[in-house]
Amino acid sequence: MSIRIEPTRLSECLVGRDFAYLVTAGSERAHVVALQCAVIGERVTMTQAGRSTVANVASNPRVTLVWAPTEVDVENHDYSIIADGSAIVDGDVIAITVTNAVFHRPAP
Repeated sequence: MSIRIEPTRLSECLVGRDFAYLVTAGSERAHVVALQCAVIGERVTMTQAGRSTVANVASNPRVTLVWAPTEVDVENHDYSIIADGSAIVDGDVIAITVTNAVFHRPAP
């Protein structure tokens, strides 16, 4: 079961989640990298992305972010958070506008 998160509420749902997995798609396969991020409203920014990540975003701006469950005792702490969005590269920063986000149920 998934629970929808309004993209503008994303930052308040990320308590205790220190980093996100950024999933990008290249011409041959998906690429996944773990990065620290800053979230303000529905915009996520990430720095220190590598060559493959930057190249993938430049050629295909649709990305997915995944935050793992947290040990911090907050609502839905045992759910992962998955968000889809549109990314741009601005110098060494990847900026993502989140278009859809959900709490995703724990593994059985």
